[in-house]
Amino acid sequence: MAATIRKLSLSFPQKLIREPILHNISTRFGVSFNIHRANVTDEHGFLEISLEGETESIEKVLEYLRSLAVNIEES
Repeated sequence: MAATIRKLSLSFPQKLIREPILHNISTRFGVSFNIHRANVTDEHGFLEISLEGETESIEKVLEYLRSLAVNIEES
């Protein structure tokens, strides 16, 4: 089965700045990521990434991110 690639912009609040979000999605869901652009300060985080993996796994990642209150925009 071919892997799916999704390009996303993620915006997350201050409370998540120090959380290992990308590590978690990689280890929990078996999805690879590539960071295209990042801007993280003490108050806010913004990432442009691409995720690669099985479609079902990527959908689970999106659910997980939404449960953390991460704002997701697909590019």
